[in-house]
Amino acid sequence: MSTSGKDLRSFLEQVSHRMGIVRKAVDVKTEIGELCSQSDDPLLFEHLSHHDDFRLVDRLLGDRELQSIALGCEPAAVIPHYAAQTAAGPGPTETVNGGPVKDIVWTGHGASLYKLPVPIPSEGIDVPHLDLKPKDFQSPVISGSVAMTRHPESRVHNCFFTMAKVVGEQRAQCYIFSPHTWQNIAAWGERGERAPMALVIGCHPAVELGAAYTGPHPGFSELQVAAGLLGEPIPLVECETVDLQVPANAEIVIEGFIDPETAPYLCTAAHTDTHAPFFSEEPFFDVTGITMRGEPIYRHIQPTRFTDHHAICEFIIAPMLFNVLQAKGINVHDVHVPLRSALNCGVIQMTASVKEEVREALQTGMTNPFFPRLTVAVDQDVDIYDVNDLLYALSIRVDPATDIHTLEGIRSFNLEPQSTKIPGLPPEALLRSGSRYGIDATKPPVTDPAERIQFERLTARGHGRVRLQDYLDD
Repeated sequence: MSTSGKDLRSFLEQVSHRMGIVRKAVDVKTEIGELCSQSDDPLLFEHLSHHDDFRLVDRLLGDRELQSIALGCEPAAVIPHYAAQTAAGPGPTETVNGGPVKDIVWTGHGASLYKLPVPIPSEGIDVPHLDLKPKDFQSPVISGSVAMTRHPESRVHNCFFTMAKVVGEQRAQCYIFSPHTWQNIAAWGERGERAPMALVIGCHPAVELGAAYTGPHPGFSELQVAAGLLGEPIPLVECETVDLQVPANAEIVIEGFIDPETAPYLCTAAHTDTHAPFFSEEPFFDVTGITMRGEPIYRHIQPTRFTDHHAICEFIIAPMLFNVLQAKGINVHDVHVPLRSALNCGVIQMTASVKEEVREALQTGMTNPFFPRLTVAVDQDVDIYDVNDLLYALSIRVDPATDIHTLEGIRSFNLEPQSTKIPGLPPEALLRSGSRYGIDATKPPVTDPAERIQFERLTARGHGRVRLQDYLDD
């Protein structure tokens, strides 16, 4: 039976032209976080102090070029391509008898989280009103895994990203935002059993982007969404100690069961790039086994400014917004959530026939579930990946009296520092109340050509006919 040749290692070969290789010894607990934050390119750490058997990678999906390599499309088409592929339905998976992730098997007391090179994300700060000290933020956190559970009856797997804080040799506490995962936990609880879970570390990045998919997927999992993105079947292998199937070509798989009893969980690295400390009630994860490839590569996602943590989460927002706008008949060209907006700005590139289409596009973004707080609409002549172009549009094409719109009382959630608690909900509830705003930075619509032409941008004489590099000395 054929299996996919696409895995993390094949992707690293594809992006080798941008890869930064760190051969000096690096301390996982005290240095990895800042070094990953300083890079815009993929990083491979070859020598981890106290973890000689491992390598570590990060910064694999931070821009459209890297994302296009993962998805097999042109950089300018990443979001339309992703939206079309996920809308086309699931791809196939196939069960195989073994795979590289079974090269090394740890079970029982040998399956220790302390053996893995798990970084500490941030330094921490004093928060006097919550009696928090920097040490309270300094726990190792598994932030680059695709977590998998399944429903006990349908046996459909569910994938999500979690921040798994290591609290013991075989115990972690997991931030779980996915409602499907909570439904699976409850379904297992009704049977008097604990839900099995696996943390899958180090897959082809298309699997990570598939796991970020937000939308209906009745009867199939995000793994099958990822198979559609890859364009070939994903081979799955049975876990050693729990009843789950995981990608056979993964680098590391941590197996175990979810303890449904929750306890206060301190968020140590929010997507807003603020400490904004909050406590939620989250369950624990008891480890029963760890399997790995030979010479395993630990996939890290540094959750501080402005990294794959944000880049992957863009795929929760942008493709959904793109699809909804298309379904409404709006002439949308692309949607982008700039990395440095920390998921709080969505930019819609569109061509409007009438002004009402711009307003509808803005309202669609402003009422999108949870993100973004700010939605900006621009024309096709504005490069939505260039902050200078966006600043130009905001400065020249916006009438503050008529083009800035706000909405109050929109649902937000507890990672947003500007959100407020909703009376009647328990303090640990994820749901909060927030406000949104939208800015129309488009030209007048095409039905008003006399006004529209006044906002056409200048182009230099010879544009499109000559290139400076052809005139420079070799």
